[in-house]
Amino acid sequence: TYWMRPPQSLATASGHHRFVWDLRHEPPPGSEREFAIAAVYRNTPTGPQGPFVHPGRYIVRLTVDDIVLERPLAVRLDPRVNTSETDVQLQTDNSLACYNGYLRLQKIREAIDALLQNPANTKKRTALQTLRGSGLPGNPDLLYSSITAASVDKETIVGLQNKFLYLLNLLQSVDARPTQQAMAGVNALEEAAEALAKRWQAMK
Repeated sequence: TYWMRPPQSLATASGHHRFVWDLRHEPPPGSEREFAIAAVYRNTPTGPQGPFVHPGRYIVRLTVDDIVLERPLAVRLDPRVNTSETDVQLQTDNSLACYNGYLRLQKIREAIDALLQNPANTKKRTALQTLRGSGLPGNPDLLYSSITAASVDKETIVGLQNKFLYLLNLLQSVDARPTQQAMAGVNALEEAAEALAKRWQAMK
């Protein structure tokens, strides 16, 4: 357990306290929480993680016993990074496309799981399970895993969620313009998600 990041909480004593904010979107729901193989001593978070917020101005809101405190927060790109604003925006847009694609499929998977728990849906069970796929999406490792294209009729919700997470991890791994191949991959996954959504609508 030496690599796990311990829980972090705000101190309640009076005075000045330093705290590291997690400036990411919420972790993808419904995924299997895992630790990356590239562990950092006592600072390895569970994954998958949500994408970083885009550089800009935000409001931090702290609520304690119904008392709300708000302060402005400026998120800036690391000054050592020479990536242009346009390229960073491309990284954000494609990362959010993967994140939102995952969330869209998650809603479908939750609806399918609810139907699978209903014993009255025995006739649709096989078709629903085939569309859903097995298990849970995890935290794809960029070094020891990869993704491959699949025909729409063989694609599954869970399988496509894993692919969205893989590309999300890839896009978030470096502050650089996404490659044409990566952006084409995002578009292909979005098209596959649309096709699966239509398959789901036809089953309802």
